[in-house]
Amino acid sequence: MNLVEQLSDSYVNWLKQKITLKELGDAVEITTPFMDRHNDYLQIYVQQKTPNKLTLSDAGYILTDLKLSGCDVFSSPKRRNILQTILNGYGVKVSTKEELFVETTIEAFPQKKHMLIQSMMTVNDMFMTSRENVQSIFLEEVDHFLLDNDIRYVENVNFTGKSGFPHTFHFAIPRSKQHPERILHALNNPTKHNSENLLFAWTETKENRRPDSKLFAVLNDSEKSIRPGIINALHEYDVQPILWSKRNQFINQLTG
Repeated sequence: MNLVEQLSDSYVNWLKQKITLKELGDAVEITTPFMDRHNDYLQIYVQQKTPNKLTLSDAGYILTDLKLSGCDVFSSPKRRNILQTILNGYGVKVSTKEELFVETTIEAFPQKKHMLIQSMMTVNDMFMTSRENVQSIFLEEVDHFLLDNDIRYVENVNFTGKSGFPHTFHFAIPRSKQHPERILHALNNPTKHNSENLLFAWTETKENRRPDSKLFAVLNDSEKSIRPGIINALHEYDVQPILWSKRNQFINQLTG
């Protein structure tokens, strides 16, 4: 068994051991091993609408928590557009009660659950700013940087990993004669937990891409410096970190 298979099996076993389920009236509460910015475990709720139709939601937790922290994602058209772009990449919707949710069958439940959790973490990360200091949302800044430098890209690309779970990356730049395929993923809040999630997603999907495909992690260091341990971990897995403050140094690697 090679390293990729070992990591994949280890991750799936970890998920099975760490996920807990609890009946709550007409719903099932699922506590996942993934944490939010408060270091609380993310929870989702499953309701059975028909014998083979389920609705999965966060019960409004993510958007309500952001609003209580001073970031109302519905306060401007720009923020609403960014939220919709993020959710579209995961196949997730917003209800009239501001819940993030997906509808699925029992057969597709594992994949849909995984996509909902990914969307919750991404929305939480991208909008983790207060109204006092936010100038623009980081994902939009990365998008503008690529456009301003005439860098061709595709948004919200989905790759299926070895475990069968789909993983979404923010941008993909096609290969050319000069450069291999380049995948970019933006981390607005580069924590150990967020970087580990990204490394797992890349480890899972890399062997399904061309051997020379490269992942770039775009790290927002505008407000605080990035911990050396995060940079070292990315390098260890052959992922190229791009500090936002030094983004212009990588233009040549992203163009062409």
